[in-house]
Amino acid sequence: MSYPGGWRPHIEGALRLDVWRMHKLGCIRDGAVGTWQWTCDGEQTASIGYAVQLDGDDGTLTLDYTHTNRDGAREAVRHDVRLSSIPLHYGRQRWYAHCPYTGQRARKLYKFSGIDRFCHRTAIRPLPTYAIQRVSGTERINTQRWRLRRKLGNTFGDLFGEPFKPKRMHWRTFERYAARDAELVERENIYLLRMIGRMARYSAG
Repeated sequence: MSYPGGWRPHIEGALRLDVWRMHKLGCIRDGAVGTWQWTCDGEQTASIGYAVQLDGDDGTLTLDYTHTNRDGAREAVRHDVRLSSIPLHYGRQRWYAHCPYTGQRARKLYKFSGIDRFCHRTAIRPLPTYAIQRVSGTERINTQRWRLRRKLGNTFGDLFGEPFKPKRMHWRTFERYAARDAELVERENIYLLRMIGRMARYSAG
């Protein structure tokens, strides 16, 4: 399924339908009918109607909503999403949806602007990207390093010095974090050296 506009769609800009969350909230059960909503800062941003039919390990999730097509017109959409499950302990089940385009089993389906159906993210061409994929290599590395620092309880320092061990953390755990930080620093240095090399070649040309 091609994405309109000629650029890569963003995962964060799509509506996400999480079947595991629906099941946890009691929506994935035979005969269930209702409205699923998305909110932001306590305000509703989108909603769809749904109905569920289950038959043993399989089922159907019927979705009803309106959609803005590629011409900018609103149109009603109703489509069936196949459901399947795998058994868990104590007689429970874990439910999955199947992409209407690829048939791929997935926990989450996405509704992208200009595409009428909820689908798996890999069904879209070009492939959608996450925010972390849209930043430079050094920014990604620094994001990972700050994540490590937060695990170490350091939220007010900087990334110039080596990490400090928290009082109650085991040395083995700290050494694992410190080794990962050192690895990321080395990767960042490689990125910076490549950048300096490209700048030098550009200046020389």
